[in-house]
Amino acid sequence: MKNIVFINHFSGVPDINERSLRHFIISKSLIKSDCRSTIITSQNHYQSLKKDSYVHNKFITINGVNFIFVKEKSYNKLNLLTKFLKMISFSKNLFFDFIFGKIVLKKVDIVYASSPDLFSSLVAYYIAKRKKAKFILEIRDIWPLSQISLHRFSPKHPVILLLRFIEIFLLKKSDHIISTLNNFKSYLDENNIKTDFTYIPQVVNNHFSKKKMTINLPYDDFDKVGIYAGSVGSFYKIDKFINSFPSHLKNKICIIIIGDGDRWNQVKKLIELKNLSNIFMVHSQPRSILQNYYDIADFAISIHPVEKELHKYGLSPLKVIDYMNAKLPIFYIGDSSLLYDNSFKGLVESNFEKKSINQAFESIAKLPKEKLMSMGQENYSFVNTNNNIEQIQKNIEVVFERIFKNED
Repeated sequence: MKNIVFINHFSGVPDINERSLRHFIISKSLIKSDCRSTIITSQNHYQSLKKDSYVHNKFITINGVNFIFVKEKSYNKLNLLTKFLKMISFSKNLFFDFIFGKIVLKKVDIVYASSPDLFSSLVAYYIAKRKKAKFILEIRDIWPLSQISLHRFSPKHPVILLLRFIEIFLLKKSDHIISTLNNFKSYLDENNIKTDFTYIPQVVNNHFSKKKMTINLPYDDFDKVGIYAGSVGSFYKIDKFINSFPSHLKNKICIIIIGDGDRWNQVKKLIELKNLSNIFMVHSQPRSILQNYYDIADFAISIHPVEKELHKYGLSPLKVIDYMNAKLPIFYIGDSSLLYDNSFKGLVESNFEKKSINQAFESIAKLPKEKLMSMGQENYSFVNTNNNIEQIQKNIEVVFERIFKNED
């Protein structure tokens, strides 16, 4: 039996934070291969819908998977600074809880750390060395490059220089690197990193049970219903999307925006100002509730502003996979060529220009519902062929075999 410890500050937990259940799904599947996994994470980070549901520093079994929850500092405000401070808080607590025996890990064969939190990945590397275990680093978000590209930090900023030092150190010291970004190998080559690498895509999340509820919105008054479920943050330009909605379609298409972020109040005010009675806003919902909204939707909306220097290494939006698995066609605003494979048929694409968004809405308005359903079914078949857990598990097990074979 192999004992694997996943360390991910933002790891998904059923009913607490279901935005990314990747490590939970992998851990549950690996049980069949005689692997025992433990996920060390926080239950109080900014993506969590429920706080302090479990005790800290103790083994908690949730749906057959072991978790250990580590404390992190809470802040009333949510911004880049507080997110950064929460990362430091989680990593500091993880380090000292391990050092002083509050977190007890007996036999460990593999420590599997995941970005974007480089501080906790650095602590994970230390734990791997102390336990004489193999160390795998998974890159889902390239830090600090994403902060330079998305938030316009200078590459010479002291914090960026520190993060860059940690990043290169971890990339070089890992026994293996995994990434959900299909072109991450070119990033490693550019930085002269020789560590073994494997691309393993996102995994379909089928580990949820639908909690039936009544949606108290007048969606039945419209011909078609569109769903946007994701961040209402500055980066996603929700304001521009709303400003581009064709007014002559406001009685035919309604949009339900589900999510939270720093632009939530501003977006709500914009909808009221423009008198768009066809656009509704709902705060973030757990996946079990979200399914009710997917069930009434005719199409889903995925918004991905392009940052070429960052996204040339790949794009792996979880929400696209979630929509496809819900059998929804996708109105994709961005550049789908950055996806690993955009050959699926259930896609209506637009750039961020008002004319392009208008034309896409016109196309959706003209499509028969039967065609939209057919496109959604094609998406479902595509994602369950390419992103199923069985294939992901095989790829993970190949990595495990390679790191122990290299030891011989």
